[in-house]
Amino acid sequence: MKKIFTLALALLGFAGVASAATVDDIAVCKHSYVLKFGDYINGGKPGKGNLFGDGYFLDVTGGSVGTKGSVDLADETFCDGKYIKYAEYGKNSSTWRLKNGQDVIAMKVTAGSKIIILGEKHASRGPQITDKAPSGNKMQGTVLGTSKNTQETGGAFEWTADDDRLIYIGSDGGDYYVSYLIVEAKEAPGTPTVKVGPQTYEDGLWFREVTCKANPAVEEGLEEAIPTIVTYTVDGSTPTAASAQYTEPIKCYQDQTVKFQAFYDWGMGTVTDDDICPGADNEGNVSFQFNAPAINVDGAHVSIVSEYEEVKNYISLNGSDAEEANEMDLTESATVSAYSVIENGDYCTFTTKSTAKDVYVLDPIKSEKIITVKSGDVVVDEEATATNTQGETVYKVVNGAIDYDKKDFFVKNPEFGIVKTETDAAYQIDGKEVYIKMNSTNISFKVAGYDSVTVVVTCSKNSCKTFNAANDETVTTDRKCFVNVSGKTYGTEDITATNEDGTPGNVITFGLKGEEGGSIFTFQKYSGTGNILISSIKITPYIDDPTGINEVKAAAAQNGAVYNMAGQKVNAAFKGLVIKNGKKVVMK
Repeated sequence: MKKIFTLALALLGFAGVASAATVDDIAVCKHSYVLKFGDYINGGKPGKGNLFGDGYFLDVTGGSVGTKGSVDLADETFCDGKYIKYAEYGKNSSTWRLKNGQDVIAMKVTAGSKIIILGEKHASRGPQITDKAPSGNKMQGTVLGTSKNTQETGGAFEWTADDDRLIYIGSDGGDYYVSYLIVEAKEAPGTPTVKVGPQTYEDGLWFREVTCKANPAVEEGLEEAIPTIVTYTVDGSTPTAASAQYTEPIKCYQDQTVKFQAFYDWGMGTVTDDDICPGADNEGNVSFQFNAPAINVDGAHVSIVSEYEEVKNYISLNGSDAEEANEMDLTESATVSAYSVIENGDYCTFTTKSTAKDVYVLDPIKSEKIITVKSGDVVVDEEATATNTQGETVYKVVNGAIDYDKKDFFVKNPEFGIVKTETDAAYQIDGKEVYIKMNSTNISFKVAGYDSVTVVVTCSKNSCKTFNAANDETVTTDRKCFVNVSGKTYGTEDITATNEDGTPGNVITFGLKGEEGGSIFTFQKYSGTGNILISSIKITPYIDDPTGINEVKAAAAQNGAVYNMAGQKVNAAFKGLVIKNGKKVVMK
C-alpha cells in the first residue's frame, strides 16, 4: 500500500491549534500516546473542525457527550490487568459518545501502531475504523477494524495499522461510549516516554508541564539493556549531544514543540553525537485551548462573561470587525459573536474559541405583516454554465433584497431562488422570477405572550419536488410542499391539489400562539428533498373586539361552533370568528 504521508511530514512539529482545521492539520501520532477523553469533555466537547489531544486528533463531525460507565486503568481486574501499565492515568468515565456514525474523530498513525479503545462493555456495538470520512449517518470507505461485541473483550478494542495512514474512528451498530484511546506506536529501542501535562493556571500565568522518562535500549543480538541519557530543545530544533540534558519537568507558557533525543549512557555522565540511539527521538507538542466566553442576553442588552481572569472581551455584530467591549445595547436584531484575549505575562497572547448567538430585538406582530422579495436581477452564471455537465444554462440572482421591517423580522443568510419565464412559467406566482430560497435563509419574528397569529406562506408552484431515488429524476406528480418553523413542519402532501379552504396547494396556512413572555418563531430549512422557494409570508394577528359578543354567541348556538383558537373547522359563514375570554375576536 502506498504511504499517504512521508517521513519528512512525520517529523514536522505541531504548529498550534486552529479552529476549522482539516485532516491536513493533524499531527502524525508517531509515538505512544494516551488520550483521556475526560480531559477534553469536562470543559465542553472540542467541536467540529477543532484539533485536540495536542493536535493528534480532529473532531470531524462535532462530537457528542454522555456517560456510560467508566474505566479504571489502576484496577488489576480490568481486562485481567492487561492495561495495568497505564495505571497512572487512573479512573475515567466513558464520556465520549461515538453516535452511530455521526460522531467521528480522525487521526494519522504510523505503520505498526496499535490503537486501543477502552469504553463501555456492550454486546451489539463497538468502535469502527475506516479510511474515509463519514457521510450522513454512516461511516464510509473500507472498514479497517470493527467490533460489535466489546462485552466479550471487557470493553477493550485493539487494532494495528498496516501502514502509515489517515484513519477515522466512529461506531458500529449504535452509540458507543469511550473512556480512553491509547496509541502504542512501534518505536526504536531507547525511545524516551514523553507526557504533556494538563493546562494549569498558577501565579497569574498559564502553563503546561512536559515530562520525559528515559528508557533503556537493547542492541540487536544483546540481551542486556543499555541505559540512556536524554537531551532536549524547546525551539523545535533537533536535539544534539550538546543540547541540555533532561533532569526535571519543563514548564511551557506558550504553544511550542519540545523535542527529545536519547543517547547511550556509558557511565561518563556526558554523551557525544556518536552515542545517539538511532530513531530514539520523541516530542511534546504543547498547545493551549481556551473556551469561548458566554453571551448573556437581557432584552436588547448583551454582556460577555469569560470564565478566565484578566481577559479582554471582543464583540462582533453580523460578521463585522470585532471591537473590545464587555457589554452592548442593540438597536436591532443581530448575530452576536464574541471571543476573549488572554495576556500570558510576557510570553504570549492567547485567543479563546469564539461563540455566537442570535439576539432578537423585535416588536411583537400586532398588525398584518408581509415579507417578500423586493428586488433581484436574474443573470446567467457564466462560471456554472461553463462547467455544467448537461450543457444547461445556469442562472443566479444579483442585487437580491427582501422587503421587511427590521423591527418585525430578523432575516439571516438571505438566499434567492429562480423560476425562469422561458422554462418554468407555469410554476411562477404572478410572473415573478425571484423567490426566497429556504436553504440557508432563516426568518424570525415574535408573537407576544398568549397572542395568536395566522401565517400564510405562498410557495412557488414547483417547491419541494419529490425525487425518484432510483434514477434521480424529478417526479412531477404528488409533489409535496412543506415549511419548517422552529423545527415543526407545516404543509401539504400534494402541491397540485386544492386545500380544504379552497386555496391552492402551494399556499400553506397555519396558526401560532405565543407562550408566556412572548415567543420567537423561525422559518428554517426544510429537511426534505428539493427546494422551498417562497413568494411571500403573511402574518396576521387575532385582534380582540369587545363588541358583538352576543352576536357571536347566538351564531354559535344556531349554527354550531365557530373557528376557535386551536384552528378547528367551523361553519364557513363564521370563518374568522373566535370566542376568546368572553369576547368576540375577528381577523384583522
